[in-house]
Amino acid sequence: MAKNKTPPNEESLSSKEDVSLGEIEHRLTALEKSVNEVRKSHLEGHKWFTTVMFTLVGLLLVYTGNQSKTDVREAIRDMKADLHDSAQSLESKVDTATGEMEKRFAVLSGEALKKPMLEISTLHGPLDGASFGVSGNGLLPIYPLFLKNTGDKRTEPISAQLSFSDDILNGGAEWIRTATDDTNYPFCYYSSTVISSRTAGIGIAPQETWTLDDEFGQSLSFSRTNQVLCRFRIFYGADKPAEAKFLIVKH
Repeated sequence: MAKNKTPPNEESLSSKEDVSLGEIEHRLTALEKSVNEVRKSHLEGHKWFTTVMFTLVGLLLVYTGNQSKTDVREAIRDMKADLHDSAQSLESKVDTATGEMEKRFAVLSGEALKKPMLEISTLHGPLDGASFGVSGNGLLPIYPLFLKNTGDKRTEPISAQLSFSDDILNGGAEWIRTATDDTNYPFCYYSSTVISSRTAGIGIAPQETWTLDDEFGQSLSFSRTNQVLCRFRIFYGADKPAEAKFLIVKH
């Protein structure tokens, strides 16, 4: 019978080593399985976390988008309200300005339409077309003269011109001789009383009558004819002067 040559101590060691290796392998397998489970759990947790994060981000984006739409909608509504208020305010200002302009235009138009209008008359009626007879040389028979402003605006400063077809007016303080280019009335005079009058200087008011008297007794002197054509004109700022033509006849 063969004897076992392996010492008892070596067999014990070999058995222990087999046990230890098996346990190690078992533990390694368990550890690997545990690691795999942890890894799987980690991946699932990461996946869940990612899903949750994307969901939250999506919800946040949706909320932000809705909020932005709401903000934009409110901003547009506020802007429309502001524009409406501004338009109404501007329209009101334009209406007010237009009304003021229309009033001013009406006033200016009314003022522009206003005009002075002088009428020249004597005690016996209008000077224009009148005929006066004098005995001898006599005095200038047209006084007193009345200058009435029948218009609705004050006249400008006035001047009075008296012209004759023949030289019958003697020199004096009332009428001042001046040169003229009018061949129909070559003898021309201006009134010194009118020139020095304060009323004539500021103009004649609407509906006012100004009287011109012969303060110096202006005399006449006929030499070549007994009938003399005369013209009396008042310049007062109108387009045309007030004019009266009359006749003086020596008897």
